[in-house]
Amino acid sequence: MNTMLFSPTVTTQMILVDLVNSFLVEGYIPEHVIFTKTQVLALLKDRFEQNFNALFETYLDQTSFALLFHSDFSEFMVLPLQQAIQQDWVIQAHMPAYQVWIQAEQNYQLRALSALDFFDVMQRFGYFSHCETAKLETFRDDLQLSMMQSQLTAQHQIRTETWGLDCPAELFIQLEQYAGLRDRPYHPLAKLKDGFSAEEYLQFSPEFSQPIPLRWVAVKKAKLVYGQAVTQIETQQPAKIFLDHEQYAALEQELNQKEIGDEFLVLPMHIWQFKHILSEKFAQEVVDGVMIPLEFQSTEMYASSSLRSLLSASKPQDSLKLPLAVKSLGSLRFLPIVKMINGQKNQKLLQDAKKLDEVLNTRLWLCDENQWWAYLPHQPENLTPDNLTLFDEQPMHLAVQRRRIPAELLQQPYQIIPMASLGQCLAGETYPFEFILKAQKLQSTKENIIATFKMLCRDFFDVNLRLFRLGLMGEIHGQNICIVLKQGQFAGLMLRDHDSLRIYLPWLQQQGLEDPQYLSPHDFRITLYHDSIKDLILYLQTLGIQVNLASILESVAEYYQLNTFELWQILAQTLQEALNAVPFSDEARSALQHILFEKEHWPYKQLIRPLLEQDNRTGSMPSRMGQTCNFVKKLQTAEKND
Repeated sequence: MNTMLFSPTVTTQMILVDLVNSFLVEGYIPEHVIFTKTQVLALLKDRFEQNFNALFETYLDQTSFALLFHSDFSEFMVLPLQQAIQQDWVIQAHMPAYQVWIQAEQNYQLRALSALDFFDVMQRFGYFSHCETAKLETFRDDLQLSMMQSQLTAQHQIRTETWGLDCPAELFIQLEQYAGLRDRPYHPLAKLKDGFSAEEYLQFSPEFSQPIPLRWVAVKKAKLVYGQAVTQIETQQPAKIFLDHEQYAALEQELNQKEIGDEFLVLPMHIWQFKHILSEKFAQEVVDGVMIPLEFQSTEMYASSSLRSLLSASKPQDSLKLPLAVKSLGSLRFLPIVKMINGQKNQKLLQDAKKLDEVLNTRLWLCDENQWWAYLPHQPENLTPDNLTLFDEQPMHLAVQRRRIPAELLQQPYQIIPMASLGQCLAGETYPFEFILKAQKLQSTKENIIATFKMLCRDFFDVNLRLFRLGLMGEIHGQNICIVLKQGQFAGLMLRDHDSLRIYLPWLQQQGLEDPQYLSPHDFRITLYHDSIKDLILYLQTLGIQVNLASILESVAEYYQLNTFELWQILAQTLQEALNAVPFSDEARSALQHILFEKEHWPYKQLIRPLLEQDNRTGSMPSRMGQTCNFVKKLQTAEKND
């Protein structure tokens, strides 16, 4: 069937779309400024005593608009809108939004708005009068840089015609790089990597497929702490894991020449981190001889979609997670010891959960993240909340984590597909959903596409609701979860980045699973604990459905020219079927039925308000919950109206 050549991932127009849609769902653009075309024309004629019919003729059959103006200015903004499924209103992605200046003699001047223009006018019109000036200035700078870097992304090196199913490990790396094109779906600052120059952005972002050098630094072992699976430090160290024989020999030569003895362990740093952060954050350690920067560097690593996790072409089972003090999505990409310790606890929880559910035992794969090495300058033997150094920023800048993918998944007959790679189409390139169809030896017919999308949703809901039944909810946005295919058929899911597993303790303990006793400051209850099933299931609703599955749904609809309404119906139907099939208690199933299918509103993980209106803890992304419509109720209403 015909496909659409559409590129939402690399255009500044899509930043405007994401920004306006965020403002709509988060209430910055209120419901009372949305009108029909007839109402807009009447309001404008009454206010400015002019006729604007010619302007609105350019909108053809468009019927709904947001009209924004300020009483002190002879201008207005007009945004073409349409009703949507997962939120009430969205901007028409393929139509211009205008700023219009009123001039004398029944005339006006207009310009099509960019995201930056739109934000500036919104600010001038007073829509952010309650926000701090400093936060508004920071957001504007971030928006401007995000637009510039999105334009750089247009120089990407993605060439899907060379990809194939024959080498699962190679395809996995290629899909990871493809996933980086959009990063976090629907976030207007998703491509922002504040700290990179233009040249660094072109070198270190995943879509450019560039080898990333590692620099190495010798650190006194007395100042290091290790993951629980690091039991033989002489052999279990990054240099012996990630360097080949020739590279390791070159490293050893420099260590011998500088007479760096066994009291040191050598750790890798991302070359950007080495260049920009080592001298700033660890100058005293270098002076004191606690750290010794080395001349040796290695290459062969490639950025994944998460930027700081690096992939190896020669050892695809192993990836390397490193801190990278670049601001992304409102926070610096640290690697805190606390999160790695809590990740260990969560990996054990997930392993224990698999033993309690036959489906999870066969359809859920876990990456191993129990090997790590980290700098802790004070009391490295004390990994309790009493050691406040654990929560300081400085140690978060020097740590290393090894992530091991289950080896069988990178070989035939398996394929692993990062869900984030399915959340965007790219003009002139093969959409990764096609690889799933090809693996199943299916043609791209409407029936096959819809059936495959339904199987994808089925696996996603089945695994995650079974985890939820045990009191667990993983970090299930597209970067952290991969589809597993076996001989082309859906075989389950692979989870990674376990430090963000959330729990509901009463259900956990009912199943015989123990309180993980998360590590956190004495004055702060870590947000991995949740007080109700409603608080825990919202991660399925928000990250799982509104971000992950919704971006896949919209990309499938765009690429194959399918009706989004029909795909949302399939998603809702599959969610209901999974809820019915998972062995919940009657009470739990009834509660979930109400939350998911009967409530008027769903939670919504806000994107803009946290950046403009709140502070966040060191190393944490700003986060705040709002609400939006229940898409299931929206579907039901639409069906009745039809």
